Amino acid sequence: MAAQLFRRLQHQLSQLRMAGDVIFRKLLAISALGVLLSACDLFSHTHPDKYEIPTSSHTIQELCDSAKQFFVTRAGAENLQVSAGAGGKSLTDKIGTGNGCVYEKADGSAWPSALGYVSLFRVTVSGNTLSTPPASTDNYPTKVLTVNGASVKVATEPLPKGGDHATTLLDVDLTTTVDGWKGELQFRATEAQTTRDDQLTREGAQVLIDTIRALRG
Repeated sequence: MAAQLFRRLQHQLSQLRMAGDVIFRKLLAISALGVLLSACDLFSHTHPDKYEIPTSSHTIQELCDSAKQFFVTRAGAENLQVSAGAGGKSLTDKIGTGNGCVYEKADGSAWPSALGYVSLFRVTVSGNTLSTPPASTDNYPTKVLTVNGASVKVATEPLPKGGDHATTLLDVDLTTTVDGWKGELQFRATEAQTTRDDQLTREGAQVLIDTIRALRG
């Protein structure tokens, strides 16, 4: 009888030990999970923008408005047709990674119909560079202007063979980057207008820099 009681007591103690081990392992797992969740929460608050693409609080309509007067002056007409660039965006969308505005004469009298465009997009995020399309002006003759402390690249379309330097309209492309935001302004002018002095391109460069600084935040 004593031997039976001893064996029963050993069995109960063994069961209690096993149950204690299970409880201990559960408590250990819960504790580890709590530490992991705390670390994740701390990381999310410490690096809130690590994987977020910064966007401007301004709209594409504001982007269009910022350069409109420049094209009004160039076209000699107040009545311009303004539309958002490619990508399916509307004028009420916020400025993000890629945005543009195209300017045309509303009566269709300009040829080609587009007078030019302005674009603005973010080029750096947490030290990484966003992919950007290759420039269509890579083979154009270029020069650099310094306007309000910013370097502006000016690329002018070459005059075609047989073209009149006083009447043939050429694409003039201005680009600059300010605080991680790249802006581009393209308009059309004659070679005579762009080589006689820098006034026209400087005006465009000033508009571009003002646009970036006003709408980047």
